[in-house]
Amino acid sequence: MGITSPERLADEENLNSINLTSSLTEKLIALDANGETDQNAILELKTTISRDRQSAQVESLERLKGVLPDDTVRKIHTAQETGAYNWLTCLPIRAKGFSLNKQEFVDAVALSYGWPVEGIPKNCAYGSPNDVNHTMTCKRGGFVCIRHEEVRDVTGSMLREVCRDVSTEPTLLPLDGEQLQYRTANTANEARVDVSARGF
Repeated sequence: MGITSPERLADEENLNSINLTSSLTEKLIALDANGETDQNAILELKTTISRDRQSAQVESLERLKGVLPDDTVRKIHTAQETGAYNWLTCLPIRAKGFSLNKQEFVDAVALSYGWPVEGIPKNCAYGSPNDVNHTMTCKRGGFVCIRHEEVRDVTGSMLREVCRDVSTEPTLLPLDGEQLQYRTANTANEARVDVSARGF
């Protein structure tokens, strides 16, 4: 969603336009109605202009990174990832979760630009200073669970297309004296697995 300033680029783009149309301008001045412009030369000039424009943007970005806060630089890297703004151009299919209401759209734009999101409390329910990063990573909040459950549901939905007897969070059989290798294993009687699938 980066938008360039036409005012800053006007002089440079004017020179590019003059260089690109110079051969045609010369023929018009000479009243040469039979001559043809060299399309290969024009194509090469267009490529050069595009490459120079991109190089100038990269240099400008590198200069900005040297003076911007680390948090802003991290947001720039995130915005440059492939597909970061696909949600702006995709079809608003409600079944796929792509249909945003007004508040969701405003929040998405704010998150993309690193602007503060309106409406969130200054402190979380447990007294910690609250911001977007804390809201998304707080272990006592709901977003960590929501993200986990979304991955679980997507995995289950995809498995249902190729497997039989797919269930989410089924209860595991209770242990009967077995010793598990890893200390992080859940040995409670009500232990559950995220997704279970059998056969193809």
